[in-house]
Amino acid sequence: MKDSIITASRKRTELISALVCFCIAVAVNIFSIIKFHTPFYEVFTQIGYTLSLTLILYLVWTLLRLVYHLLKKLFRR
Repeated sequence: MKDSIITASRKRTELISALVCFCIAVAVNIFSIIKFHTPFYEVFTQIGYTLSLTLILYLVWTLLRLVYHLLKKLFRR
């Protein structure tokens, strides 16, 4: 079986994607705190929800990239 190697640039790309998803999730959390006039410490107490939203955003982003690459490969032929 052939071993696959994940390059440093791919790791960096995935890390940046995950970081952007986390920043978006934190921004949504802060927006919600401001909109509903809740205490600011909920930024820290709701970190579980923020991480869950980060995971969901990352999975959606990965799915979109997968569909894009599959369509690109399909229409190339």
